[in-house]
Amino acid sequence: MTYQTMPPLSFDEFSALKEDIKARGVQVPIEYDEDGNVLDGHHRIRAVEELKAEGVPVPSPPRIIRPGLSEPEKRAHARALNLARRHLDQAQKRAAIAAQIKDTPERSDRQIAAGLGVSHPTVAVARKELEDAGELERFTSCLGADGKTRPRAKPKHKPVHLSTEAVEKAEALSEKQREAILSGKTSAARAKKQADAEQKEIALQQAQKEISESRIQSLDAVCDIRVCSCRELFQSGIKPDAVITDPPYPHEFLACFSELAESCKLASVPLIAVMSGQSYLPEVMQRMCEHLEYRWTIAYLTPGGQAAQQWPRKVNAFWKPILLFGNASDWIGDVAKSDVNDNDKRHHNWGQSESGMADLIGRLTKPGQIVCDPFLGGGTTAVVSLALGRRFIGCDIDPQCVENTRKRLS
Repeated sequence: MTYQTMPPLSFDEFSALKEDIKARGVQVPIEYDEDGNVLDGHHRIRAVEELKAEGVPVPSPPRIIRPGLSEPEKRAHARALNLARRHLDQAQKRAAIAAQIKDTPERSDRQIAAGLGVSHPTVAVARKELEDAGELERFTSCLGADGKTRPRAKPKHKPVHLSTEAVEKAEALSEKQREAILSGKTSAARAKKQADAEQKEIALQQAQKEISESRIQSLDAVCDIRVCSCRELFQSGIKPDAVITDPPYPHEFLACFSELAESCKLASVPLIAVMSGQSYLPEVMQRMCEHLEYRWTIAYLTPGGQAAQQWPRKVNAFWKPILLFGNASDWIGDVAKSDVNDNDKRHHNWGQSESGMADLIGRLTKPGQIVCDPFLGGGTTAVVSLALGRRFIGCDIDPQCVENTRKRLS
């Protein structure tokens, strides 16, 4: 038996895991209960089994036994591990939290949040969505201060006075959502928001499938990476939908920001997101704004023990600015972040984490669009773009960076 409480890995995610295990073996132990049931690690087990079937000598994975857990505790433990490690979208995270709320209705939102390693407001939002959808039991018991159970009152829905014709005109709403609006169980705005989220998820899955199928035939069909300068790349006539990049920060590389701004202006790139250090931020802003229209600054958080120590300024940096340029076409939030302690320098000394780049690319671009990074480095932007159903163009003046990126992608 396995406690598979989360959605399965995508084809690209599983392929990357398999290649990593082939190269380094299983790094994270498989967790079992005292009866031998798998609590966490079924993807690693499957990857090992497939590699052995292919004749690849893979050492047996390390094991951890966790005895004495109840069934809800086992599921909660598996969810907490996956929420901490995997790059899940918001819908997948809410689904996992909602399942935990149903598993342990007697626990408070704060207790559930602590057990899963998420914030209390995140759990509260998930519970509200369950209540609005009528998916919680009518009288869920919860413990009162005296230790006795208190019945949760049945939610009362007040029908709204909205004509059926008006609801029918709402695009992308299912019959169930229309009925929920008319009965007062949800608002038209919430139903529309839910429908939009579902449509976005469908578009993402379709784009991921198309990228994956094209990638199997030829990596060059979905990814164009070259050994050249930023200026040379744009002079070739590329037309990306967005540039999301992380140029080098030291003073001797400030000219890179001028080259980037001039190139993006030449190609009329609609959206440019530039990660920057703060030591020379005024100079960076001056160079970028000389050619591009400034829109906003996004705070990119790097939580956990991955703070960069800026010795000359005596600052422990837990965030960095992402300068946004171009026209404002869609609403966005101005805070992005990487996962806790996800400071990934395996592929380049200045590399960024996949989780943080996934947050940025997911916020700033749409499935099927072309993302460009003219300072390729370790190739994280390329890897994440393809995983999220975007095509990619990039370059680096260092041939080794391009070669390493091709190896990561292949």
